[in-house]
Amino acid sequence: MGLFSSSSDDNFKIGDRVRVKYRGQEGYIIDKNGSLYMVSINNGQIVDSYEASDLEKCW
Repeated sequence: MGLFSSSSDDNFKIGDRVRVKYRGQEGYIIDKNGSLYMVSINNGQIVDSYEASDLEKCW
């Protein structure tokens, strides 16, 4: 595990600002369903679900 790796699902909470790694888009986590996080991008214009491994926190 590297210093910046995020393999644990506990790294994200509802309301966290995140970036979708392979798209470069940023948004907010609005819900969690099992292992998938629902992310709202562009003020809700796009809502999609992602695995924790597809996301990284934005500061």
